[in-house]
Amino acid sequence: MNEMTMNILLFLSVSVLSYVSSETKMMVVWGEPDSVESTIKNSSISWDSCIELCLLSQECIMAWQSTGTCYIYNYYAITSVSQTTSEYGSVVAWKVNSPDHQCPVGMNPPTFDNQNATGLTFVDYDPSDWPTYIDYNIYLDGNKWKMSYSVNRSCSGEFQDIITHQDGSAMCVTNWYSSNDGDFSFDRGIELCRENTAMLATLIYPEDFAWFQNDVLTNLRSKLFEPDSYARFDGKRKISCQATPSAPECIGVEGFDFINTPVPTFEHYNWVTNSSAQDTPDDNCLVVVFKGDEPPKVDVRGCSDTTTPLKSRLVFCSNVAWTLEAVDYD
Repeated sequence: MNEMTMNILLFLSVSVLSYVSSETKMMVVWGEPDSVESTIKNSSISWDSCIELCLLSQECIMAWQSTGTCYIYNYYAITSVSQTTSEYGSVVAWKVNSPDHQCPVGMNPPTFDNQNATGLTFVDYDPSDWPTYIDYNIYLDGNKWKMSYSVNRSCSGEFQDIITHQDGSAMCVTNWYSSNDGDFSFDRGIELCRENTAMLATLIYPEDFAWFQNDVLTNLRSKLFEPDSYARFDGKRKISCQATPSAPECIGVEGFDFINTPVPTFEHYNWVTNSSAQDTPDDNCLVVVFKGDEPPKVDVRGCSDTTTPLKSRLVFCSNVAWTLEAVDYD
C-alpha cells in the first residue's frame, strides 16, 4: 500500500479528503447533490480523476460520482447538497480555500463547526467572455449545504477587449471611427466614449499603444473615408499653457490635463516632434497620427472638429477594468 492510498483511507475515516493546490483544496465529505441539472458528465474516468478534473477546472466548485459517472458542478449548477453518512456511502468533493499544509478539523465539513467555507476562482478560458472572478460561500442550512456567490466581470459588453499591463493593472478598451467625411472634436470624443460607459483612453503603457494602433491598422483604417487620420485620446493642454506651450512648466505631462487616469510620464510616447508642438492656436489636444506607411506617432493637434492637415476620424476609449459592481446570486 503506497503513501497516497494510506492518506486517502486516513482522511476518509474522518470524512474529509484534501487535494492540495496552493491555497485551494478539494475536500471530500459525505453528501449527495439534490440535482444533476446543468452538470458536466463523464463516464470514462475514475473518482480520483473526477476530483482532479474539478480542481483543474476554472469554473468547477464541486464534483460527485454516482454509478460510475463523474458529475462536474460549475459554480452556477449547484443548488443544494444533502448531508449523508458513511452508511449511505455517497461523497462529494468541494473546492475550497485553505492555508497550505493545513487541514481544518471540526464538525460538518467543509463548513467546519458551522463556519462558512469560502473560495475564489478566476475564469478566463473563454475568449468570448470577459475574465471573471467568482467569489463563493458554502454554508450549512439544516442538513443541507448551499452556496451563494458573486460574479465580478472585468469589463462590460460595450468594450472590445481588455489590456493587461505588466504591473497587473488592466483597462477595458474600444474604438469609434467615422466612415464619412466627418471630423470628431475633442469634446465629441468625450461624448462618444461616454455612450460606451467609458472615457477618452489614457495611453500610458506600451501595451496601450500597441493594442489601439494594431486595431486601427488591422481593422479600422480600411473603413475610414480616408486612410490618413488623427485618432483622439485623453490629454488636453492646460489653459495656462495654451499661449506658452514651450514654457518650462508646460513641457511634459505637467502641461496637460487628463480626464481619465492621469499620465505619469510621456516615456512611451513616440512624438512627431515633442509635447510642446503647436502649429495653430487650436493645437492643444493629443492625437495619434496615422499617415501613409509611416509608423503611428503622437502629436498635438486641434481640439475642434476642423483639424488640419488631417481630420480626426478615430476616437480611442477606455475604462479601468474590474470596476463593475459584482452581481450576487444565492
